[in-house]
Amino acid sequence: MDFIRPKRLPEANIQAAIYKRLVDENIECYLEYRIKEFKLRADLIVVKNSKIICACEIKSYKTLKNTNTNTKQFKKYFKLGIPIFYCSRLEQVNLVTDKILNLYNSIVL
Repeated sequence: MDFIRPKRLPEANIQAAIYKRLVDENIECYLEYRIKEFKLRADLIVVKNSKIICACEIKSYKTLKNTNTNTKQFKKYFKLGIPIFYCSRLEQVNLVTDKILNLYNSIVL
């Protein structure tokens, strides 16, 4: 069977790359975490001492785009009251995970 390369990298591949890097750093994180009270399914959350300290939204685009934060989804994220990180390209994974690691290491609970 021939492989047909997708036009853009699936979001799941980007999620997996972020998840792997965080797990390799012994960071507790979860994919597709449902937050019922906000009717939101976060692509990724990071947990420290049983507290959600941040979330990450993953989108996949062929080219870099500005984040449109004026959407219903992002308004729900902002209501969480925690930092939200955004990743839309595989090339951004290290930058985003570095930011998450810095936040994780700076928080004392």
